Amino acid sequence: MRHLKMKISLKKATVEDFDAMYDELERSFISEERRDREDARRLINDGVYTVYHVLDSEARVGFVTVWELDGFAFVEHFVTYGRFRNMGYGSSALELLKARYDKIVLEAEPPNDNLTARRVAFYGRNGFCKNSQYYFQPSYRKGGDGVELVIMSYPRLLDDFDSAVSKIYKKVYGKL
Repeated sequence: MRHLKMKISLKKATVEDFDAMYDELERSFISEERRDREDARRLINDGVYTVYHVLDSEARVGFVTVWELDGFAFVEHFVTYGRFRNMGYGSSALELLKARYDKIVLEAEPPNDNLTARRVAFYGRNGFCKNSQYYFQPSYRKGGDGVELVIMSYPRLLDDFDSAVSKIYKKVYGKL
C-alpha cells in the first residue's frame, strides 16, 4: 500500500551515518554482494561514489549507493528498510534517481525463485530492462567468491554491454 503523504527526497549521507547503514547492508545482502565494513567506510569520501539516505520528510526509510561512471550511474546497493517495504518508497526513490541520472545500471539476482523474481519484476515495473547477456559479479575480497547476477538498465537495454561491464569491473570492483 502506497503511503499517501510521502515527501520523498535523497540526502547525501555522511561518515557519521555509516555504521547504522552498514548494519542494514549486512542484513540485506550476502557477504559476496557487499564489501567489508572498512572498505565501504573509506568509499564515503570518494568523489565518484555517493551514499544517499532515502527520506520521507525527515524519516530515513532506506538508502542507495551510487557510482557515477563514464556514461551512466551504477547503483551498487539499494535498500528500503524492512518496516517501509511495499509502501511505494522504493519506486519513489527510483523516480528521484531517474530524474538525477539519465542512464542507470544495476545488478540483481537472477529471477530463480519467488523473491528474486519479485525484485526483477519491481525494477521492470520501474522502467528497468533486463539485459540478457551473462554477467558475473567479481568478488569484493581477494580470494573471495563472485556471484552470478543480471544487469538491469534504465531507460533501455545497454547498447554496449561489454563496455559498461568493463567500467563497473574496473572502478567498482578494482578488476581490470
